[in-house]
Order: sequence, then structure tokens, then C-alpha cells
Amino acid sequence: MNRNSPLLFAISGFGLLGMVSFTLNLGLSALLHEVVRAPEELAFAVALVVVFAVNFLACRYLIFDAAGGNLYRQLVAFALSSLVFRGLEYVAFLLLHSVAGVHYLVAIAAVLGISMIGKFLFYRGAVFVADDDTKRTRRGNTR
Repeated sequence: MNRNSPLLFAISGFGLLGMVSFTLNLGLSALLHEVVRAPEELAFAVALVVVFAVNFLACRYLIFDAAGGNLYRQLVAFALSSLVFRGLEYVAFLLLHSVAGVHYLVAIAAVLGISMIGKFLFYRGAVFVADDDTKRTRRGNTR
């Protein structure tokens, strides 16, 4: 990935993170359901929580290079927006799996794939943005 083009790097990194998260989410869901015998709904919910921590750290430190921003503000914004996204994903999963009868793994794959685009745009534009002080420092204007 080329850091000379920040947008391309962010898109590529987010896509790679998405693949890692997808694999972790799907694999953990399947493991919990198929091996541990947890219900599909619980297995997916647990996987979402685990992937949350991985995603925050990767987005903050690797994808959006936002370590200079306010950690607390980013964590709160990420947590709140993730709750909304995850809630919508879970409702969509329930509609596809429990109501429409779609196999749980296919439902998970569809839901996570569609939500990825919206998350990238929101995280890049609203969550992992530099604070005003960080922007001034990067421009060389420290007042």
C-alpha cells in the first residue's frame, strides 16, 4: 500500500481490515455455533464485540493515521457509531436469517459486505479526523 496517496492507502487498508474482520467475524461465529454449540444469534453477537476492539485499534493507528487526535473523543465516537452500525447489522441479520430463512453464514456475509462502504465514509469523515490542534501542528501553524 502506498502512503504517498493517503486516500488510496486508507481505502486499501480499510479493505484489508474489512477482509480480516470479515474472516474473524465469520470464523468466530462459525466456531462458536458449530463447535461450542452457541445459538447463531449469540455467536454472531460475540464475534461483533471481538471485532470491535480490533477495528478501533487498526483504524486509529494504521488506516486513518489518527493517533494524534483525541483518543477519548475517537473512542466514544467510534463506540457510539459502531453500536449504531452493529445494531443495524444485527437487525438486518435477524431479518435475513430469522425472518427470511437465509442461512446464517450467508446472511452475515451479505450484511457485513454492504455495511463496509458506509462505515468507511463515516469513520473517515467524522470519527478519525485530526483535532484542530493536530491540524495546525501538521500545517506548521502552532500559534
